[in-house]
Amino acid sequence: MVQRGIFIPGNIIHCLLRSCTGKKDLAAVKRVQSLVVHSGLDSISFLADHLIRLFASCGSLYEANRVFSKVAKPSVYTWSAIISANAKLGQGERALELYHRMQQLYMKSSKYVYIAVLKACTKTVDLTQGRLIHGQIVESGLISDLVIGSTLVDMYAKC
Repeated sequence: MVQRGIFIPGNIIHCLLRSCTGKKDLAAVKRVQSLVVHSGLDSISFLADHLIRLFASCGSLYEANRVFSKVAKPSVYTWSAIISANAKLGQGERALELYHRMQQLYMKSSKYVYIAVLKACTKTVDLTQGRLIHGQIVESGLISDLVIGSTLVDMYAKC
C-alpha cells in the first residue's frame, strides 16, 4: 500500500502493532516499523512506545534504541519503554543514563519508570543509585504501591 502511495492512518498502524504483541516475530515488527517510517509517523510517541516494547520483546535493543532516537518529544511512556528495554536486556548502565536524561528534562516519573530504573539498579548492583531512587519514590508518594515495594525489596536483597 505504501509503495503505491496510499496513506495508512496511525490508528491502522496501531492495530498492526498490537497484533504483533506477544508473537516475538522480529520480521513482522520490522515490516510494521517500515509502514510507520514510510507514513511519516516515526516521530509520534505513542507508536514509538509500542515499537520499542515490541523490539525489546524480540531481544532487539538496537532497534528499540533507534526508534527512541527518532521521537521528537518522548512522553513518560516512551521514556518508560526505553528505560525498561535497556534494563531488561542487560544494559542497566544505559537505562540509568536514560533515566538521568529524563530527569534533566524535568519529566515527572511514573510507577513504571521507577520499576524499570530499580531493575536497572539491581542489574548493575548499584545500591547508591537505588537508595537515591528510593528517596524519589517516597517523595512522589508511590511508596505504598505493592509492585514498587516488591521491586525495592528485590533491589535491596540483590545489591
